[in-house]
Amino acid sequence: MVPAYHGFLFYSCFNMPNKKPPRKDYIIIPVYLRVNADTAYTGKGVTIAFIDSGFYPHPELTKPDSRILKMIDVTAEKFKQSDFELVRASSWHGTMVACVACGSGFSSKGYYRGIANDASVVLIKAFDGKTIRSATILKALQWILKHHKEYHIRIINISLGGDRYESGKRSRICKVIKKLNQLGITVVAAAGNNPMKQVLPPASCPDVITVGGIDDNNLFDEKKITDYGSSFGRTTDGFMKPEMVAPSRLLPAPMLLGNEIYDESQALHTLLKLPLKELKVKFKKQIKKTKLDRALIDKKPKEIRKAIIERLRVEKFFAPNYQHVDGTSFAAPIVSSIIAQMLEANPKLTPSLIKMILADTARRLPDIVPEKQGYGLITARACVQRALEETHLHVVEVSPNILRDRIIFYYHDHHAKKVTLVGDFTAWRKDMIVLHKVEAGLWRIDIPLLSEGSYQYKFLIDDKRWVEDPLNPQKENDHYNGLNSVLIVQPSS
Repeated sequence: MVPAYHGFLFYSCFNMPNKKPPRKDYIIIPVYLRVNADTAYTGKGVTIAFIDSGFYPHPELTKPDSRILKMIDVTAEKFKQSDFELVRASSWHGTMVACVACGSGFSSKGYYRGIANDASVVLIKAFDGKTIRSATILKALQWILKHHKEYHIRIINISLGGDRYESGKRSRICKVIKKLNQLGITVVAAAGNNPMKQVLPPASCPDVITVGGIDDNNLFDEKKITDYGSSFGRTTDGFMKPEMVAPSRLLPAPMLLGNEIYDESQALHTLLKLPLKELKVKFKKQIKKTKLDRALIDKKPKEIRKAIIERLRVEKFFAPNYQHVDGTSFAAPIVSSIIAQMLEANPKLTPSLIKMILADTARRLPDIVPEKQGYGLITARACVQRALEETHLHVVEVSPNILRDRIIFYYHDHHAKKVTLVGDFTAWRKDMIVLHKVEAGLWRIDIPLLSEGSYQYKFLIDDKRWVEDPLNPQKENDHYNGLNSVLIVQPSS
């Protein structure tokens, strides 16, 4: 069912429902198929701002029509438009991040298009040629704060971290992101790729949707999903990060054009397609374009072909114009592109509603500890469907809301018929505290103020489904492959 092809994996048409089989060298499954995205929505009318190391006006973003609204450098280098058009090593990361989300698939006749392939983009360079600084990320966010109306920015994708670890209460980055949220702009950030290191701002900010990674092994089999090994954990403010996970390995991304890497990929793929009897002669002419050992010229054609295949594997050149890429840097734009679909389906969605829909539709994976996956794996099609169904313009931003004499809990769910609050304060007994339906999809309960302390709780939906509070970022492992929400009652002043 999954035959071998040149040492890689080739997926037959039986694995790709309603799709023609790809070319034989297109052996990586497109992202929209891997997350089961609703391809009727393409992010049309939505603008995503990308804050990253650097960018290049790639054909995936400019053809058939350019969707780049602005390219700006907020560093001391102060790139002009002509500077962006030069191929640089620092342009690689940001360009691929943007193309994973919004690429047109121009180099593959649409096959490797991004989920939000009709979305417009604003590209903000935040690397000064030496390092990524928190101060530069802040400057990029402040630029968006000033210009978001001009470019109709609704989503910000940040696939890099700063150089300072601060609490959300002190971080200027987190404060600006909170303002952006209040203006209707959803911020998505990559968690990072080191499980031994803390999550840094902006990913650690409470108002950010932080994305961790999973490895789906380029398969349509959820049982084969494993942990990618991304950063996770509790922030200094007590929030668990990430909120959710998305594929982070073997993701297709277009190469930068006109550099040595691109030229080598073209040469290697051309040589690979040649009959063995022609390979040796052509290899002598093309070897200068590759980094293969010149001693191969004297080897047999079969050995030359084996070396070509190994070189393609090492450099991740799975197709002439594409590499596969790894990391939460590329998981974050998958989530951003799905949010663009949601906003196309329902432009009235607020960041809070978006976050709640993502949380409620995510699917928790059984073999990955809850702290590493948050609410779980994003479910693209369900997110769009819930966006279409959503009727609220605004939802409560804070829950639980602790007042002088009581605590107010809210829950938002259009499909629930009964919502019960269960926790330490009920000795985990069911049916003691039942929420009232305030209006369609919005539930509320007021309970007397609890004594000082920390309390764990959950919502029980329709007497069968346990859900942590989507509006409360403070959580603890429930030791049943899930998370409990945490309520902290401080001493009264």
